[in-house]
Amino acid sequence: MQSWLTIIGGVLMAIVVYELLRRQVLKRAALKIRRAGQRTVDSAMVAAFKVLANAMTIQEVAGAIHSVPVADVWGRGVMAFEYVLDAPGMVTADLPEVRRLFNNELQAYAIHNQVVAFREAGPALRVTDAWLRSGQLHLDIAYLMNEATLEYLEDLRRLNSSAPKKQS
Repeated sequence: MQSWLTIIGGVLMAIVVYELLRRQVLKRAALKIRRAGQRTVDSAMVAAFKVLANAMTIQEVAGAIHSVPVADVWGRGVMAFEYVLDAPGMVTADLPEVRRLFNNELQAYAIHNQVVAFREAGPALRVTDAWLRSGQLHLDIAYLMNEATLEYLEDLRRLNSSAPKKQS
């Protein structure tokens, strides 16, 4: 009886160790993919910023353009990154034009560098959100390299369409 309990305990321990190792390998692989996507979007933003810095009064925060992944609330594999730029004098009414300009430059970068979207879902790089806070421009940029990011954009579209409309 005791030998059966030992065997069952050993099998359970082996299963637990296997699952822990498997999760670590998957987590590491996902991190590598996210970092590769982040480098692509960072390069595109640097190129867009060089062109647009002359057209707008925006500046890098802390001397360099860098991104932060959008909250993990949306799930693993979502390739969306937030950028923060100093934008003295910019007002909320400027945001649609800023989005348009950045989207145009990101699309030009994607075409020039052959960055393609998952399942040809349109532009591979796009601004998903833009807002101002304390004189800083916040931009969320999505890289449509996988299904998770495509689903993220669909979720955003649903959220925005169900939001109450502002009355004039």
